[in-house]
Amino acid sequence: MRSFIMLLLAAGTVCAGEEVPKNSKPETKKAETKKTAETPSAIEDFKVDAGQYVIRLAARPKDALKLHPKPLLHWGNPARTGEDGAVFVWMLDGRPEVIGSVFTYRLGNVIHRKHEFHSLAAGPLTAEFEGKRVWAPAVAGVKFQPLEGAAEPADSPRQRLSQMKALAREFSARMIDQQDGKDVRSDLRLQSQPLIRYEPTNQATFDGALFSFALGTDPEVILLLEARTDKGKMAWHYAFARYHYIDLTAFHKDKEVWHVATLPAEISNLDIGTPKFQDSVYTTYHIKRTLVEE
Repeated sequence: MRSFIMLLLAAGTVCAGEEVPKNSKPETKKAETKKTAETPSAIEDFKVDAGQYVIRLAARPKDALKLHPKPLLHWGNPARTGEDGAVFVWMLDGRPEVIGSVFTYRLGNVIHRKHEFHSLAAGPLTAEFEGKRVWAPAVAGVKFQPLEGAAEPADSPRQRLSQMKALAREFSARMIDQQDGKDVRSDLRLQSQPLIRYEPTNQATFDGALFSFALGTDPEVILLLEARTDKGKMAWHYAFARYHYIDLTAFHKDKEVWHVATLPAEISNLDIGTPKFQDSVYTTYHIKRTLVEE
């Protein structure tokens, strides 16, 4: 999901390309004690990591976001270094304001553990991990647009869910990676069920859902659909959030409606607490590296 494959393979180090930083000495453990994210204990470990974050919106500094009690998704991507992870959201007034993942992957004899976040908030926020500020995007995380041509949101929640699923199918997404100096395009698959459906309690948005476009089960693009009231009129709005740092594009009925370019390659090898990218709406960083003794 987030391991920058070409950069790593080109480097050719002991861990298949990604050098362990000098200030981040890996732990050591026996191979037979290794957990995978398919085990209940690994999922619980991911939940522990997620639970150590305290996130607040700048507009509501006294109200910490609440971690949704269960992961929205356990995903895997065997095509990319055996990645395994779980997706979480942090809520306020019934709406997800932050989406994040805790995941692991293996390169050579090193198991990497990373966190990844994207703001879904309407303004700045701050996130602390174990009491230290590690992320503080300075602007809104997503930009909503009215969904032209869509029928007005239905009266019943059940009908609105059916509407959202149908509207999501009108979108498509793709990613473009660099391999051997060439662009490699991957069409992403819309997951048929939303990651989460929500009904906010304290704003003009009265219904919404997060959908994912995935490679395997690994989310790469997040689609937000929300039913909103503006000046007494109800209408559907949409927004996108990147969930990878490479080139991503989304389309509505074959018309391009969203694009983000590849971020600098260094984002793939940052450690938690590194100032760079702390003010970005999307970030990802290493938490731990573990050396496995065979």
